[in-house]
Amino acid sequence: MKDESILKDILQTRISNQAYYNENLISHRNPEIRQVFTQMRDDETRSIIKLQKRIKRLESAPSVISTILPSKPKF
Repeated sequence: MKDESILKDILQTRISNQAYYNENLISHRNPEIRQVFTQMRDDETRSIIKLQKRIKRLESAPSVISTILPSKPKF
């Protein structure tokens, strides 16, 4: 399985988690519980943004520098 595919699977899980936290925010009235779910949702949001950026880098065409100086040796 390619790195890109694995990251997309993780991204889908993170998005599902974020939706779950949002649903719980709606259903609970206790401010302490809402604060916990808000923090967890915000953590997931930051993680989603990082994953999306990483996936975009993997999907984009290689830059000139990475073509000239590859990170992995080609044998």
